Amino acid sequence: MYYRNSTPHALLGKVVLAKLIAEYKQELYLTVSRFSLKFWLIAPSFMVTLFFFIVLANYLVAGEIQVELLAVLVPLLCVVVFMTIAHTRRVTARINMIIQAAEKVAHGDFSIQIADNHHDEIGQSVQAFNQMVQDLASLQNSRNLLSCTMSPAVRQSLIERGLDFRGISQVVGVLSIDIRGFTRLTERYNTEQLVFFLNDYYTTIAKQVHSGGGIIGKYAGDSILAFFGAPTPQPPTVSATQALLTAMALRDAIAELSERWSLLGMPQVRTGIGVSLGPVVAGPIGSEEQFEYTVIGDSVNLAARLQDLTRNVEGYSMMVGAEVYEVLADPLKSQIEIRTLDERESLKEKPRPNALTRFVDFGDVLVKGKKGPVHVYAVPSGEREPQDPLMWF
Repeated sequence: MYYRNSTPHALLGKVVLAKLIAEYKQELYLTVSRFSLKFWLIAPSFMVTLFFFIVLANYLVAGEIQVELLAVLVPLLCVVVFMTIAHTRRVTARINMIIQAAEKVAHGDFSIQIADNHHDEIGQSVQAFNQMVQDLASLQNSRNLLSCTMSPAVRQSLIERGLDFRGISQVVGVLSIDIRGFTRLTERYNTEQLVFFLNDYYTTIAKQVHSGGGIIGKYAGDSILAFFGAPTPQPPTVSATQALLTAMALRDAIAELSERWSLLGMPQVRTGIGVSLGPVVAGPIGSEEQFEYTVIGDSVNLAARLQDLTRNVEGYSMMVGAEVYEVLADPLKSQIEIRTLDERESLKEKPRPNALTRFVDFGDVLVKGKKGPVHVYAVPSGEREPQDPLMWF
């Protein structure tokens, strides 16, 4: 009976004893490892040199090497050499651990942290390495967030050229898009619903602009400004083509978005689009504390005025500046069917089989903010686009 009752106590005692031995071994290991690496380089050399001089002195004095002296010195030297080899292997293992961790960091793994509680030079290097990885992880997070606020092309331009507020003059294609009847949306829906509405709308536009080679320069309520041909300069033909094709893709994307919303009981939406081409100054605008990368110039204002014209002209959702059409490459021009206002009835006919779209030549039009008239082409609204500014379901 006594043996059975004492067994748990004996097991508990063994567990406590094993824990104490493990803690003592760990403390002894840390105590030994606290020695500087220089110690483990100098101590063996010193011991070997001391052993040599002791043996030499004994030989010179006694005329022979005493066996008793060798019996003491040789084991002592072996212990020192063994401890040095063991410590060297531990140091090599720790260095290899740092190398492996560095390779993981080089491949983009910033979650790695090396567990090392030593206080020698390698331990200090490990602490510096861990701190460096944490800083890199923080920097990568900041870079990822920065990628969401500006395009990779803009970010790379700022990295290469720095924060130059003078900007760069170049010719770009500009696209301005705006929701018609957005005020009615704000009256009907609460803030959370409007945020969902705008984020879905912005996501649709951003995908088309980015896939078309453009950059979104500004979100302004329900209006978006995008430009093509900056920060890396492009020939005007390329910038105009990208802006025009993106605008046409946006019309289809918005129509699909409206159909999806109608299934959810949300309003269909109608947009106005203006496309222009001209010289601008592209660069950071603002202050060193806060800025945005955008374009400033007459063509930017013209694109906004052109999209505003669609409010006053029924049946046309896009206005294109003549400068855009003039610089298009001939293969693309041949796919655009030009009609005049006098041929309005013929617009009901199907376009040519090889026609990409139809332009209606509005001729010279007075635009707010411009001293003289502007030659404008209008693009008729697509069949899929609702004719009313807003349709409620």
